[in-house]
Amino acid sequence: MAYRLMAADYDLTLTRSDRKVSAHTRETIRAVYAAGKYVTLASGRLGGSAAVARELFPGDVPLILGNGALVQSCATGETLSETFMEEQDALTLLRWCRRRASAAIVYALSGIYTDRVNAASEVYAQRSSSNPQPLPSPEAIAHEGMYKILLLGLPVTVRRAGKKLLADPPCPVDCFTSSPEALEIVPPGVSKAAGLARAAEILGIPREETIAIGDGENDISMLRWAGLGIAMANAPDNVKAAADVIAPVCDEDGAAWAMEKYLL
Repeated sequence: MAYRLMAADYDLTLTRSDRKVSAHTRETIRAVYAAGKYVTLASGRLGGSAAVARELFPGDVPLILGNGALVQSCATGETLSETFMEEQDALTLLRWCRRRASAAIVYALSGIYTDRVNAASEVYAQRSSSNPQPLPSPEAIAHEGMYKILLLGLPVTVRRAGKKLLADPPCPVDCFTSSPEALEIVPPGVSKAAGLARAAEILGIPREETIAIGDGENDISMLRWAGLGIAMANAPDNVKAAADVIAPVCDEDGAAWAMEKYLL
């Protein structure tokens, strides 16, 4: 199969464990574009992701952000598609998280917010290189549009919250972990798979000519959807089980290996 598009997770997939993209991976991305093919970002992040992508990718490509809630032009920042939580559902979920989370991070149209400034939100800010602002008004932010909520807590708290939300949701919702300390809560139907499907449609590339690569539970949907699903060797077992191929670990530039093998 001649693959033409790869959607890649960022942290611990495109990056090494130091959260930096190696020179080798950067050179390989440029070679892919020179060959008339594409690599795009499929990230749970929103803030700063477009700037990172513009620095990485030498051409325009649809970016998959917010776990697929937002698809955006890399070159212009134009919104190509987006999905918000229903206003009342967003408020319900914020209250639900407030009772269970150490902190809740809100990804909204106007920026990234936290319902509490504490150790959990500060650790999140450091790891994600973002700067969540104190949530000014839940009602106002829910009205403008919320892409997702990130519930932060101890791993046992996150596991329990995820099971509870799936078994007895207070409103229509999907959820999955992006790390042991973070539960991603998104509108129904939002996923990296849906984002990849939209990006492929925009580029006119059929599903069977797409590749997805990642290391987290929030990558499983796109690994299963793509023509070829690749899990990083540093991924958990359930992510590897969803993949067709296992790439070397991120510190050995596994994403670059996959590009060289399947795109070049």
